[in-house]
Amino acid sequence: MIMKNLSINKITMNKSAAPTKGYLIFTLMMLAVCFRAEAGESPVLLLENITTFDGQSLVLENSKLTHLIFQDIWNSYEGLGEEARIAALPKAFVNNSQQIWVQPGINVTEAQLAEFQGYYPQVTPLVLDHGHRLMRSLGAWDFPLHVILKDGNKVFSGSGEELSTVATKHFSTREALNQWLQIKTDDLPFMRVAGTEKSKSVSFSINEAAKPGYRKLEEGDQAPVFIVTTLSGNTVSLLGLANNKPLSLIFLDSLCPMPHFPGCEAQIEHLNHLVTKDDSREWLGVVSSFYVNEEIVQQFRDKFQLKLPLVFDTDNQIYQSYGVHASPYQIDISRDGNIRSRGSEIH
Repeated sequence: MIMKNLSINKITMNKSAAPTKGYLIFTLMMLAVCFRAEAGESPVLLLENITTFDGQSLVLENSKLTHLIFQDIWNSYEGLGEEARIAALPKAFVNNSQQIWVQPGINVTEAQLAEFQGYYPQVTPLVLDHGHRLMRSLGAWDFPLHVILKDGNKVFSGSGEELSTVATKHFSTREALNQWLQIKTDDLPFMRVAGTEKSKSVSFSINEAAKPGYRKLEEGDQAPVFIVTTLSGNTVSLLGLANNKPLSLIFLDSLCPMPHFPGCEAQIEHLNHLVTKDDSREWLGVVSSFYVNEEIVQQFRDKFQLKLPLVFDTDNQIYQSYGVHASPYQIDISRDGNIRSRGSEIH
């Protein structure tokens, strides 16, 4: 395969279609059932013996609050991470707390975390929660999640919106923060702050510290050029396909049916109908190589009698260069080689 990106630097994330949040939550719920008996582990003891994803020692600053930020890196690539929220927290809180970012150990590798941190250097230190031990110790099974510990005790646990609400009310000054901590300490064991469940979302802006180095290709950007061989043995290229007609790239996952590919049979049936009826454009299916080999993809093609030519995306190079992290996904390319539209709806 020959890949060349004429508009942006090639992004080499070794990640295919990222699971949907529903799939991740489903997995965490199942783990919660399997490992509930282990929920008694102390998060402080775990943190004292844990390292960052790249093997660096994690030194807890005992004079500060411990602020654990559980999030999935693939949400950050889609602009749904917690980086902007953290950058907008009051200085009184930031100066008196130690932020530790935690990636749940689901469908992610250390190499992917290293690449992610290259785009998001402010996400540090970054811990990979192997076996979800930290989440289990805190009784947490949803994310994004913020947990604040004081002297080993949990004084806050909630969503990003709940944290923003509390921060606005209580973190503006050191004195206000200390008063809130005193109340929370007196109220241990922890109970969720009254009123945050019904509070309105607190707005915040992305400042320079929160802007990522990663940029997903958008409408109007030049599409990365590729030359690939289909499962049928034909060589195709972006320039050749889009020369006479607009091109629709359809990103697929051959693991169908699966929780991360909801309603996949119906969506594939709809895709086959579109390909059969619409000859005003070229079609090319790009199948993720995540967890599968070419033989499985061929079985997937035959099972659903797919009507469009398919490419087995070795090492997910096309997924990566087009910034696709979910499936099914469609990117339409004009005859001049520019991206016309992109999204999760197959049309």
